[in-house]
Amino acid sequence: MIAKKKGYEMVSTKCFFLTAICIVGSLLAGMVVAEESSASEGPDLNRSRLTGDWGGERSKLIENGITVEIDSLQSFQGVVDGGVESKWKYGGSVDYEFNFDFEKMGLWPGAFVDVRVEHQFGEFVNSNTGAILAANADGLFPLPDYREVTVSKVVFTQFLSEGFGIFFGKIDTLDGDNNHFAGSRGRENFMNSNFVFNPVTLRTTPYSSLGAGAVFVFPDVYAEDPAILSFAALGSDGQPNTAGWDEDFENGTTYSIEFFHPTSFFEQSGKQTYGATYSNKDYTALDQDSRLILRTLLGLGTPKKDEGSWSFYYNFHQYLVTESQDQTQGWGLFGRFGIADDESSPIEDFYSIGFGGKGIVEGRDQDKWGVGYFTMGLSDELPSAVVTRFGDSQGFEFFYDVEVTPSVHITPDLQIIDPSRKNLDSAVVLGARARILF
Repeated sequence: MIAKKKGYEMVSTKCFFLTAICIVGSLLAGMVVAEESSASEGPDLNRSRLTGDWGGERSKLIENGITVEIDSLQSFQGVVDGGVESKWKYGGSVDYEFNFDFEKMGLWPGAFVDVRVEHQFGEFVNSNTGAILAANADGLFPLPDYREVTVSKVVFTQFLSEGFGIFFGKIDTLDGDNNHFAGSRGRENFMNSNFVFNPVTLRTTPYSSLGAGAVFVFPDVYAEDPAILSFAALGSDGQPNTAGWDEDFENGTTYSIEFFHPTSFFEQSGKQTYGATYSNKDYTALDQDSRLILRTLLGLGTPKKDEGSWSFYYNFHQYLVTESQDQTQGWGLFGRFGIADDESSPIEDFYSIGFGGKGIVEGRDQDKWGVGYFTMGLSDELPSAVVTRFGDSQGFEFFYDVEVTPSVHITPDLQIIDPSRKNLDSAVVLGARARILF
């Protein structure tokens, strides 16, 4: 065990130094590129990406339909009071996104391919809080405690008209429940997973699975902010590190429907999302998704199976105040609500609400902030061995995202979590996140 721990610490240290080398190397490369590129790119610190325009090659790729984005995230968090254990953890991830526009590539119109490659390193504070869901959502993807480079998304989309398209491939479901003030995969706004996605969908919806679907855009894709209706069917057993129709669909299929539309309450912009999922897979109460800490209780026995499971979710964000010169500067309200089949889902209901904004401090137009509260109810149908030890949970989070440069952001974060484990005191979690756009 000691040797294993030392080996793990060595891996974490290597990842830290590797990331540091990448950052320094990118800075040096950026300086070289800046000398070779045109003066229109501006000073180094004003770049939206740390490595700049690659001597103009990045812009040429975009013009020809190929977009490459590299996003590095690092976090240092610790439980300073309560919870399971007071310990600080350093961890992070790197995401690589590739987008291909077939029309710009000279192929045929209306076709796109989106690819995401990701990997995780280090350790996360999630198991030290006593909560069922992660205090750091970044530690959940592509899989908890999984260090391999993983292709979690390869989706081909073909629009057959300006308002209708089909898609298929390895589908990443995390971005479906996105929210302007509480979303972004835990990379820009809140860190706690309760503010990143609606947990009532965890029972029925895998993070990454093979599938297909259709999308309707109203009035059409050229509208500035259209309403969108989508349907999808994907394998209930899908995992980001597997690829095979037989494996993903072996035990059932998940069906989903989602509709989101823009709003203009108080003459300010907003958006509302309605969604529902259903899976015909057979479930047991303790057969949990790896994103839930309850999986550690599998040794308590195997209760009866329930056929199928469903969930319904709703989320919204609504600006209340914006600047007339820039509609992205301002603040507003956000919230989520969800219910699930209590016969098969460990999470029966969920609520969250809060405020978020950008640019409220004079001279800090790109800084973001958010404050939110959530409450999550466990199903009364869980086995008695679980109910006596675990209960409902609630929590609070505040963050302030500081733009150091357009490509580098530092985010101090505070969380107070009333954990599901009944014998634990509330966990106070402090930490910071660093995001670098390459």
